[in-house]
Amino acid sequence: MLDVHAPHGRMEGLRDFLLHLLTITIGLLIALGLEGCVEWQHHRNLVHEAEDGMRGEIAQNLDTVTALQKQIADHQKELDADLVVIAGLRAHPESKKGQLSFGFALEGFTDVAWKTAQNTGAMAYMPYQGAKTYSEIYDAQTQVYSAEELVVNDVVRAAAFPSTQGNDWKPTPQQCDELTDRIGELRMRLMLLNSLVTSLQHTYQEFQHGTH
Repeated sequence: MLDVHAPHGRMEGLRDFLLHLLTITIGLLIALGLEGCVEWQHHRNLVHEAEDGMRGEIAQNLDTVTALQKQIADHQKELDADLVVIAGLRAHPESKKGQLSFGFALEGFTDVAWKTAQNTGAMAYMPYQGAKTYSEIYDAQTQVYSAEELVVNDVVRAAAFPSTQGNDWKPTPQQCDELTDRIGELRMRLMLLNSLVTSLQHTYQEFQHGTH
């Protein structure tokens, strides 16, 4: 709060009035300047804290991407093995049922620093290009997670049918075809997810190289 005080003594003429007015004006300008500097420093610290937090999150999420790529590769191998089992059951319906494997775990991304930067208003004080870069990175993470959820839905759909059958279940040719179709859809979903994950990984790496 800025305080403006009346003169202690009696002003004599226009000169004293102008001098007092000038003193007040200079005082106000100095006070406003100091207040502006304090506010600017606060915003600057806010941005630095937000950027440090998000850089740490991105480094952590890069490890998540690596784990996700391994899981996708492992699951694709499982589905290839499932297709071999189904082909064997189709060719030899009376043979012992092979083992079908379905499974996929969601890999979440850390975004606490991103949400904090938005809630504290730090993004509003960040240079436009920097804010745009962070926004694109976290939007890409959201897209990858949404694609993961679709994969899980497809896994549940593919596994639901055989999981309800007894141990002596021998699928009919029609059931084999249906399972093959569901696995094919799941494989395509995994390919899309893998493409998004690879793109996100490149985005992370470009960001890290650009910040060094």
